[in-house]
Amino acid sequence: MPEFTAADVKRLREATGAGMMDCKKALVDADGDFDAAAELVRERTGARMADRVGERSASEGLVHSYLHKPTPGLPPKVGVLVELNCETDFVAKGEGFRELANDIAMHVAAMRPVVVREDEVDETLLEAEREFARKQALEEGKPEHIVDKIVDGKVQAFYKEKVLLNQPFVKDDKRTVADLLEEFQRTSGEKVVLARFARFQIGG
Repeated sequence: MPEFTAADVKRLREATGAGMMDCKKALVDADGDFDAAAELVRERTGARMADRVGERSASEGLVHSYLHKPTPGLPPKVGVLVELNCETDFVAKGEGFRELANDIAMHVAAMRPVVVREDEVDETLLEAEREFARKQALEEGKPEHIVDKIVDGKVQAFYKEKVLLNQPFVKDDKRTVADLLEEFQRTSGEKVVLARFARFQIGG
């Protein structure tokens, strides 16, 4: 039996906000290591919250507009509209939610995504990408048994480049846009959905 005291359980509960039994089980599973137990609690409660949140409806939110001026003092050349949804108007009116919408709109202006999520990618376009990757791999003399892996890698790279939620965030490439939404969802306790965007640019 791992060594820890009731005081350790209490301290873990105060640090994480989780229930006593969850904290005790995490300490047992982590062999009494407080930091490892705290991480286990966060993972487990986060997964449960994600399951509960996923079942709820995000029918509130806002439409945020962003205009980008490449040259100060001259008219904007790029404009973006983003629809970001949440569960309550209380969250929608909050500064953090508005900042999130603005960050996403700035990202769209800079990174030119094509769709919000993978299942919105046109299947014809995706098939063309696969065929091109396969043909290129074969022409380069790659062995047949690894061609499929190469094609899968190219498709994932395509998703990362074109799908908004998959793109590394322009202000912090260690996180994706999906990570931003998940982080806000955890802190707010509300379901947050990036519904759609539109990007306009002078000359194309």
